Amino acid sequence: MTQHFFTLFLLLLIGHPFFYTFSESKLNHSENYLDLAETDTVRVLILEKENPNVIRINAKDAPLIFQMNEREITLKPGDGFAFLFFGPDKVRLKMRGLSVESEKLSVINEEGLIQLFSQETSNRHYRGNLEVEFRNQAVSKIINAVSLEDYVTSVIGSEMNFREMDALKSQAVVSRTYTLWSIHKSAWPGFHLKDHEQNQVYKGELISRPDYAEAAKATAGEILTWSNKLILTTYSSTCGGTTGNNTEIWDGSNLPYLNPVDDRQMCRISPHYEWETVFSKKDIFDFIKTRYAFTPVDFEIQIHPSGRVSTISFYDRFNKELIFGGNEFRLIINRNFEEMTLKSTLFSMNKTGNDIHFSGKGLGHGVGMCQWGAKGFANAGWNYSDILSFYFSGTKIVDLNNIEEQKIALSN
Repeated sequence: MTQHFFTLFLLLLIGHPFFYTFSESKLNHSENYLDLAETDTVRVLILEKENPNVIRINAKDAPLIFQMNEREITLKPGDGFAFLFFGPDKVRLKMRGLSVESEKLSVINEEGLIQLFSQETSNRHYRGNLEVEFRNQAVSKIINAVSLEDYVTSVIGSEMNFREMDALKSQAVVSRTYTLWSIHKSAWPGFHLKDHEQNQVYKGELISRPDYAEAAKATAGEILTWSNKLILTTYSSTCGGTTGNNTEIWDGSNLPYLNPVDDRQMCRISPHYEWETVFSKKDIFDFIKTRYAFTPVDFEIQIHPSGRVSTISFYDRFNKELIFGGNEFRLIINRNFEEMTLKSTLFSMNKTGNDIHFSGKGLGHGVGMCQWGAKGFANAGWNYSDILSFYFSGTKIVDLNNIEEQKIALSN
C-alpha cells in the first residue's frame, strides 16, 4: 500500500530565502490569451506577512487624498503624518485632530511617493494608489495599484541586490514576463500578486538605488516568448551548478524552454552554493509519525538524472511506503523545522549513526534563471539577452508594445 502526499501548489524558491506559489487553477486557466491592455496597472497585495497594526503615512513629494465614507481628506507634503490603525473590523484614519473610521479606505497618489512606516517594515515608499478593505470581521487586504514598470523596477532590487547591470536587466525581463503571466493566471480576487516570496518580492520604491530604475528603463516593455507565446519565467537564487527541468520539481507537462543547463559553475560565488545540515533521525521520524500517522523505520531516496531528488520513500515495519516528492519534502521540512533547513532539492540524504546527514548545493528549486549565475555571467562579460537565452532555451525577447492586436497567447 502506497500513500502519496503531493502538494497542490507549485512552490518555487526565488531570490534569497524566499518562496513562491502557483495554484493548479492558475495553470489550468480556460482562456489562455492575455489582453495586454489589462497590464498597465499591477495590483499587489502588500504587507500580508508583516500584518502591521499601525501604519504611519507621509506625503513625501505630492498631495495624497484619503477617500473613505464618501469623504475626501487631503494630506500635503509638510502637513505631518497620517496614521492608519487596524482594528478588528475597521480601519481608523487619524490626522491633524481628525479621526475617521471605515471598512474601506483608498489613498490616491497621482504624482509622488507614499512614505509608509510601520514597526514591522520600517520605512517604505510606494508609487501608485493604496486600497484597504475589511471583510468578515478581519482585514482582508491592503492593495497597491502601481504601474507595470514601477512594479518591475522595485522587484529588480527587491529580488536581486546586485550591481552588475546586465544581471539586473535579466531580472527586469524575467520579472516583467512573470508579472504578465500572473496578471492573467491569478486566482485571487481583487489583486494579481503578493509582495513576498509566494510570488515576487516587492518592497516598493527603493530610492537609494537608481540603477534598478535604469535596468527597468533600458528593457522597458521587453518580455520573453517561446514560439510567439508568453512563457512562465521561473527563477531561483542559486542552482548549484545545474538547473533542473520543470517536470523534475512539479507535476505537469514538460516546458521546452525550461531544459536543464550546466551553468558552468557561474553561481559558485553564491554563499548558498554548498551547504550541509544534520537532523536527528528520531526528530524526522517522530515528525512523520505525528503528522501522517505513519511510523517509519527506514527510508530510500531516488534521484533524477540532473542530481535533484525525485522522491523520498519512508517504510514502516510492514514495508508499507509513504512517498514524498523531493520539492514537497523540502518545503514540509522548512515549514515545520527551521526555514531554509533544506535549501534546495539538489542534495543527498544519508544515515550516520542516529543522525540523518543532508549535503546539498544551491538555494531554491533551480528551474529557469539562476540569479547568482546571472551575476556570474554578467561579470564574465555576457549581456542580458545572452544570459536569458542561456537559461530559457529557444526563447526570444520581444517588445510587448509591438505585439499585434495587443493580445498574446500563454505557453501552456
